[in-house]
Amino acid sequence: MTPFRMSRLTARIMAIMLFPLAIFLVGLLSLDQYRTTLIQSEFVALERQGFTLARSLALAEAERDRRVARRQLSPETMTHLIPLVGLGSSLRARVFQPNGSLLADTARRSGFQPNVDIRRHLDKSWRQKIRNNLNDMVAAASGWFSPFDELPAYVEQRRQRASQYAEVIAALSGEPRRALRIDRDSNLMLSVAVPVQDVRLVRGALMVSIGGGKIEQELANVNIVFLQLFVGVLMVTLGLSLYLARSITTPISRLAAAADKLRQSADMSSRLQRLPHRNDEIGQLSDSLIDLTDELQKRIQATAAFAADVAHEIKNPLSSLRSATETFSRAKTAAQKKQLLNVILQDVQRLDRLITDISQASRVDTEIIGQDRDPVDFAGLIDNFIQMRSQTHSQYRLRYEHPPLPVMVRMNESRIVQVIDNVLSNAISFSPKGGMVQFILTAAATRKSAVLEILDDGPGIPDAKLETVFDRFYTERPSGESFGEHSGLGLSIARQIVDAHNGQLTAENRPEGGACFRLVLPLES
Repeated sequence: MTPFRMSRLTARIMAIMLFPLAIFLVGLLSLDQYRTTLIQSEFVALERQGFTLARSLALAEAERDRRVARRQLSPETMTHLIPLVGLGSSLRARVFQPNGSLLADTARRSGFQPNVDIRRHLDKSWRQKIRNNLNDMVAAASGWFSPFDELPAYVEQRRQRASQYAEVIAALSGEPRRALRIDRDSNLMLSVAVPVQDVRLVRGALMVSIGGGKIEQELANVNIVFLQLFVGVLMVTLGLSLYLARSITTPISRLAAAADKLRQSADMSSRLQRLPHRNDEIGQLSDSLIDLTDELQKRIQATAAFAADVAHEIKNPLSSLRSATETFSRAKTAAQKKQLLNVILQDVQRLDRLITDISQASRVDTEIIGQDRDPVDFAGLIDNFIQMRSQTHSQYRLRYEHPPLPVMVRMNESRIVQVIDNVLSNAISFSPKGGMVQFILTAAATRKSAVLEILDDGPGIPDAKLETVFDRFYTERPSGESFGEHSGLGLSIARQIVDAHNGQLTAENRPEGGACFRLVLPLES
């Protein structure tokens, strides 16, 4: 099993997949819409309770003071405050006189002593401790984004006055107002002050407040749920990221390592190994790389073989030239010197022919790939070719049969003419003088191809050599032909050109004698 390592591609894949999750986390920490909704709901409830309490106190004061409407509240009326609020309630109510003094406080009774709430201390379970710690972490992280950290602090003096609370001052002027603060334990403190008034006479102000512990607890529960969801999604995302990265980067790394190993290897028979069980794009990439390296190896081997053949073919005329020049200095008669000069001239011509054909053969593939191919009437092209070659080869009869309609083939015209010329030259070299070379063109609509057959009256080709005749530097010439007249590259070049046109060039023997070369090219669609 290949060890996993964090590559650049793996890091990019994981970053892309984790980016939306990071946005979700930032949104979780910075989104305060839910908290704002809870606070607004608490304020509405506080205002409703405050107005109810204030109306009850105003009615009680009016019932007590029927004759004279005084702009103040009596302490006797405050006896109704605690029963109205409810004993043990988390709601705190304070009443202020119009002069700003504190008249009553449900949290402080006689002597302004705070109520003591005695409860049994219970040890928290480890789960509760973990939840609290996680909630503290989320709250601390949310502090970077939350605007509630900018709220004023709630500070309660021992002797309270209305001037310490802006909402109470507003209520004494007849306007209810809300206030949101943070206590020293970083908990929210919500307060609402409403006027205690009889018709339009403001007798005092009622301030009801409640701690934000309930809100914080609901937020903590929501934070824990979303944090659990975030951790779960994070684990799934990390797992999928690692799986995706491993399924992509590991085979690519294997391909890169195998290609580098193949590059450093001196064994030309070695090849890339296909990836097992890969039917996706990476498997297609593997197959393409394997086909590419195989084709490159074939071309390298073909180039090496071609270089070896070229060296062998050039060595023969060079050896002949060397022998002739060494013998020339020892020749005594003019006839011997003339004969040696003829040998030297023939060898030079043979070298020139070899170098020309070798240069042409080496440029065939690149030139055909780089040139455009146009639709050409193949029948008209052969007709023009035969008319020109009939004058050059006047000692032979050239006959042409073709269909009446044009045969359109997309081709490189000059290169296809070269193919026909090379095959014709080969046919004439084996045909007796006065012999006939026939050109028969047919268009096979079913196979969507044009077929040109070139038939000669020569001795034919040995059955074992029907494919060998297309090899480079293969020469098997008639007995009467001078040595070195042909380089053995004509048919090889012709097949190269035809292969580049996605066609076929084959040879066979005719039953009545002679050879038949068949050229097949795809028709223009």
